[in-house]
Amino acid sequence: MSEPTLLERAPLAPTLDEDALHNALVKATFIEATDQALVFDLGEARKAHVAREELPGELPFAAGQEVSILVEQPMANAWSASYTKARKLQTWEWLEHLAKSGEVVEGTITGENKGGLSVDIGLRAFLPRSHVDLHRVNDMTPYIGRRAEFQVVEFDKKRGNVVVSRKALLERERKAERKSLIEDLAEGQRFTGTVRNITHFGAFIDIGGIDGLLHVTNMSWGRIDHPSELLRPGDEVEVVVLSWDPAKKRLGLGRKQLLADPWEKIDERYSEGQTLEGEVVSLADFGAFVALEPGLEGLVHVTELSWTERINHPQDVLKLGQKIAVKLLSIDSENRRLSLSVKALSENPWNAVVERYPVGSVQKGPIKNITDFGLFVELEEGVEGLVHVSDLSWTEKIENPREHFEVGQEVEVKVLDADADNQRIGLGIKQLTSDPWEQAAETIKPGQKVDVVITRLTDFGAFAEIIPGVEGLIHISELSNDRVNSASEVVRPGQQVNALVMSFERANQRIGLSLKRDELEDESSNLREYSDEDASAATLGDILRDRLGLAASTDDKADEPTASAPDSDEAAPEPDAVKTTDDVVETTDEVVETTDEVVATTDEVVETSDDVVRGDDDAADGQGSEEETKTEQ
Repeated sequence: MSEPTLLERAPLAPTLDEDALHNALVKATFIEATDQALVFDLGEARKAHVAREELPGELPFAAGQEVSILVEQPMANAWSASYTKARKLQTWEWLEHLAKSGEVVEGTITGENKGGLSVDIGLRAFLPRSHVDLHRVNDMTPYIGRRAEFQVVEFDKKRGNVVVSRKALLERERKAERKSLIEDLAEGQRFTGTVRNITHFGAFIDIGGIDGLLHVTNMSWGRIDHPSELLRPGDEVEVVVLSWDPAKKRLGLGRKQLLADPWEKIDERYSEGQTLEGEVVSLADFGAFVALEPGLEGLVHVTELSWTERINHPQDVLKLGQKIAVKLLSIDSENRRLSLSVKALSENPWNAVVERYPVGSVQKGPIKNITDFGLFVELEEGVEGLVHVSDLSWTEKIENPREHFEVGQEVEVKVLDADADNQRIGLGIKQLTSDPWEQAAETIKPGQKVDVVITRLTDFGAFAEIIPGVEGLIHISELSNDRVNSASEVVRPGQQVNALVMSFERANQRIGLSLKRDELEDESSNLREYSDEDASAATLGDILRDRLGLAASTDDKADEPTASAPDSDEAAPEPDAVKTTDDVVETTDEVVETTDEVVATTDEVVETSDDVVRGDDDAADGQGSEEETKTEQ
């Protein structure tokens, strides 16, 4: 039989005198209820009034019934009393008993306050954050409204403070279950656990005395951005043991392993090119993930959203939860990837674009954008072509297109190429006119004399315009037979001169010109004239040494045999000097290209150029006379 409560132990009011009634808990007989008060009989013609506001509704007792009330103090015609305070006194006694005994009390979590939660256990109690659960709780919102069991851990009757704990009960239960569970725990076991705490990387599940981590990647076959999308604290969830480390007491759990794998036999359910319907479940910078069925998602890359629109982010055209139609482009079972497309559901409009702008056609449109590498010209709304910087001019090297063109400027272009698959159109501006270098290649030949106009001077020579748009270079060494320090000594811009075309390189767009030459010389024939002279004549080596000022003196050669003495070892020509004519030409090619070039390269050695520059015949005659003098001596 349980011990009587405080109210049950209250004495009858008639047994108490006036002094004893002050702040006394007594049993009194209910008489009636008025608009202002509930009237109780205290005996000996004494009455007590309880304010009607304490019990405004239906009364829990009837007339003539004994009710425990707290008699406070006398008034004019009756004593003031309280029904609710009497119940509180009983509650205080009950809480004091719970705090000492450690018994469990049920209550409802009503709201959040500073440092914890408010709990209704018959009166307001405080549940500290640290006592809400076994783990630290950062978000207490999911606990509000939940009914649970608590233990009274602190009670202050004077201040009216009651502190309860949920963690204390959980630890008590956990300790009892933990011991038996650990002994039999093994991989593959299934449990129905309770979600204790949720983090960004997963959820901690209590499987009965021990917590395990259910990582976010093991919650579902589908995409989950945060575990809170699937679970909340207090939820029951079925899990399987994936790993167990008794030494570290680490338990890994899985949920998706208990669900059917949507990737099994996927080739039997789906095929490439198939049109499907799905739900947008995630949006990223690079594309949108679409769920075709629970746990099976595919990626629509941002480039697969539209044929013509330039979409910076999928959220510009899609929303989470939106149902869309897609085409299955590819299935990668090994890497579990599905490639989807929205634009593939319609025909590539660029096929029609390529037909409307055939290669070779001339179009007109505004410049939409200018970059370092060229111009983007709009041919129609949503269709732009690129004029590469190399296709702007035949003759001018344009490094900065912004200096020559403006955005919005209307330009005429020629279609050079069109690629529907890569959605690109190549345009050109210079191709609207003929290539002047093609005309130059047909009309200008090496060895030809042409009239040119000097356009500009440089340190190394002068540039001259041969035909409009085509220039050639007169190197400083080709301006005059005399030594030239600056091109301005010979020519000036705007001057018309007649020049010899020395070279024409079509691929590199280079033309070499000369003012000092009248024709291209045959170098090999000049060299043969020297090699074909009589044996008594000087060798080519002698001629070169003579022209370079290196010939031996007459006195040094007075005692030497003539060049015609074949038996003399001393008269034998040097191997490098006497060879066949072709060998001489080949080995001396870098030194002596033509007779005139020998003279030019020795200007600094031979001061009197007129004595050096002579005809080949004069040089040969001079050498012949010298040999004849030696022979007479």
